[in-house]
Formats: sequence, C-alpha cells, structure tokens
Amino acid sequence: MNNNSDFSNDKIRSLVMHSILLAIIALLTLFASVPLPMGSGGAYLNAGDAAVYVSAYVLGPVGGSVVSALGSALADVLHGSAIYAPATFVIKGLMALVCGIMLKKFNRIPPFIAGLIMPLGYFIYELMLFGISVAVFGLWTNAIQYAFGALSGSLIFHALDNSSVVKFGKGTLKNHGSK
Repeated sequence: MNNNSDFSNDKIRSLVMHSILLAIIALLTLFASVPLPMGSGGAYLNAGDAAVYVSAYVLGPVGGSVVSALGSALADVLHGSAIYAPATFVIKGLMALVCGIMLKKFNRIPPFIAGLIMPLGYFIYELMLFGISVAVFGLWTNAIQYAFGALSGSLIFHALDNSSVVKFGKGTLKNHGSK
C-alpha cells in the first residue's frame, strides 16, 4: 500500500474510534441510568461519566472533549432532558478536556479533579434556569454522580494502563502497525 492509503486507513480508524466512544458515552448515559426526583424533572445518575474519562484517555484532550460533549448532549436530548443539553455539551466537553490535559502528567487523579466541573457547572446552570432551591438540591445528586464517575474512571484507567490494548491519547491499539 502507498502512503496515501495508509494515511486514509489511519483516518478511518480514528473516525471509527471516535464514533464508537461517542456511541458508548450516549448509550451508557441513556441506559445505565437511574432517574432522580427533581423540580425540573431532568436529573438522572448514569454511567456515562466513566466513558467521558475513558474518551479523554483513549483520544486525548481534544478528541475526548468532542466525543464527550456530543455523546452526552445527545443522550440528554434522547432521554427527554433536552433542556440540559446545552449545559451538558459544555460541562462534559470541559471535563474530558481537563482530564485529557492532566493525564499527561498524572495517572488516576484527573477524573477526581476534572469531575468537579460537573457539580459546579450544573449548579450555575440550574441556578440561572430554576433558582436556588433546585440548584442546591441538584448539588447532592451531582455529588453522587461525580463520585461514581471519578472512581469508575480511575479504575478503568488502572485497567488500561496495565493492558496492552490502548495507547494513551492515540485512539489506536498498542499493537497497531506492528508486524
């Protein structure tokens, strides 16, 4: 194969990896979720944050940010919580971006730091839309979501670090290209 073909194959692999992670984020957010009582009717705990952190690990800060923002916002729309989609787009994108940047220097700590963006972001968003009582109530649900996502993301990082499956931040298999 010539170099143009190899370049094209790498682009296709990258697009496929981005698409798969976007779908995983949306599906885990949608189907691995528990609705919570809330004044706006849109709160739910979900496993999507673990995939947000994994996308930052696998794709790096920018790629992880893009798929996290799109996959999480899409899940909100499909879940019937479209009012949260704009905030989710920004919050989850920032979480993956910060996590991906921090992963270059630290190992399992980044989800615990990047995850703090979520409760703060939703608090500000709910404060603007619904007022202080809903925003304060949302803090406890977002704190649970934060803890679950950060812990599960860190455990998955540990598993990925000890595997030979994925190169950090490359969106490729570790053995890709070896003969």
